[in-house]
Amino acid sequence: MKPKSGQSIVEMALLLPVMLIVIFGIIEFGYLIFAYSMVSQAARNGAEAAAQLPPHQTWLDLRNNPPANYPGFTADACVRGIMEAIRSDVVLFDGQANEGRRIEDYVVIRYPNGGQTRNLNDRGPIEIEINYPVRGITPLFDMIGLDGTLNLRVVQRRSLENLGVDPTSPRGVACARDVADWQDMQLSRQP
Repeated sequence: MKPKSGQSIVEMALLLPVMLIVIFGIIEFGYLIFAYSMVSQAARNGAEAAAQLPPHQTWLDLRNNPPANYPGFTADACVRGIMEAIRSDVVLFDGQANEGRRIEDYVVIRYPNGGQTRNLNDRGPIEIEINYPVRGITPLFDMIGLDGTLNLRVVQRRSLENLGVDPTSPRGVACARDVADWQDMQLSRQP
């Protein structure tokens, strides 16, 4: 009996899409686990820093409704410390990776029980939420009809341990209440 010459091509044509989906799925799943663990670690680092340097609720409110003289969200030393902690272990999303998205643009700092819990009697809690969009690295999502981007949402919560005490500051605090308080802090640091 003579083998059929086109049988191998037909078998490959039938199995190749399934094999590609399995291979791309393994690659994509591993990448997403790695990305999620990185975002989770970033949120954990930010929550630990926020427990030591909790910003005032009034400063957090300025992010959504900035006044004309607003120096920027990270001008406050406490917010800047939290953002630096978040970026400290983030190696995957630095530079041009993931379409140039900066992880700090997707960070929300909040007091889930309200800003009045920013004291050492109630001890917070303070919460860091990162809702970061990650683009897949294989064409798997495009093959199955998705847009190729998944949002990785991580929330970390810690109890307050400190109120942003800064012995190096002339006023002894690191966190500004509002823009006027931030400006006073800047003036007090000048020689």
